[in-house]
Amino acid sequence: MNAQQIVESLKTRKGQHVQAVWQRLAKTLKACPMAVGKRTSAWVRAGIDYANLASVQNGIASGERGEVQSLPWGTWKQFPFVIENKGKEYVRLYPASFGNLSTPQVEWTLDGKPTTYENVEQFLLKSEKRKDNERPDCFTLSADSILSIGE
Repeated sequence: MNAQQIVESLKTRKGQHVQAVWQRLAKTLKACPMAVGKRTSAWVRAGIDYANLASVQNGIASGERGEVQSLPWGTWKQFPFVIENKGKEYVRLYPASFGNLSTPQVEWTLDGKPTTYENVEQFLLKSEKRKDNERPDCFTLSADSILSIGE
């Protein structure tokens, strides 16, 4: 999908929960002899402002974090949906805010064949490895990695 198709499918559902699926090659150690794929399925929201998230506002109020700054990289091409960086488009999505559906489901492949996280963990960079009980405030995904959204 391209960024414009994604925005069109989400514009009328700002802030609503929709299902999304995205897929990309995982970041691996240079010594990794095979391609490691990562396919994620999650309930997400889009079209909201990061600064308006309750977790962000509560963090600012409690002193746990500072005020929201500008993007650390890229520029808004279509706020609050699409960020552009070096000619590439990225879509800003937010994890679902309800129950067990807020946990993304991840499938791994090794040279295109389904496998387990345990089988690929040894090849993954630290940034790709699971972080227990860590939930990101948002996902910034390459538009071309999104397979479906809101369908």
